[in-house]
Amino acid sequence: MMFQRRFIAFIFLLAMPPLGCHIPNEAPILNKGDNTLVRKLDAIILTANDLPTMRVDTSSVFRIGGFAEEPSTVDGLLHYWDGTQPQEHIAVRYCLFHSVADAKKAANQWQRFVGAEAFFEPEPNAEDVIGDATWRVPNKASIWFVKNNVLVHIMARRPKINQLTLTRSVARKVEAKINAALNRSHIE
Repeated sequence: MMFQRRFIAFIFLLAMPPLGCHIPNEAPILNKGDNTLVRKLDAIILTANDLPTMRVDTSSVFRIGGFAEEPSTVDGLLHYWDGTQPQEHIAVRYCLFHSVADAKKAANQWQRFVGAEAFFEPEPNAEDVIGDATWRVPNKASIWFVKNNVLVHIMARRPKINQLTLTRSVARKVEAKINAALNRSHIE
């Protein structure tokens, strides 16, 4: 009888820590051991040093999720940039995902949500592909690209001005920041 009680107490002690120590996360955490992912948006967002002739007009944090068939974001940020020139008015939306697969899935599925002005098509010019895959609206200056576990949407805010050169330039700067963040995570 004493052995049974001790055995039950032992099993109880083994089972209690996992049951009692679960603290739900409000924000999902990326796998700390995976050095192939961007872990925080802070590492890749554009700053005034990246766009010296422009300033962030407004900024808002967001998360997309809740659709059963679509991956939810770990983190999201939307910046509206304004500059001194008419063509220097853009919006940059960053979405961070748990995995590369989630980012690619969202890139394919979310175009209908962000592309209200028209349909995004794959970038036809190989030299203009940014990240792992790029889509843009023909005859418009909206670019949608995925790089690793990050999805970025850059949209011109002045429809009557050709801003494609600017949006591509901004997309390349974001891509460079993603590459730098990935290189830092490989070293850590």
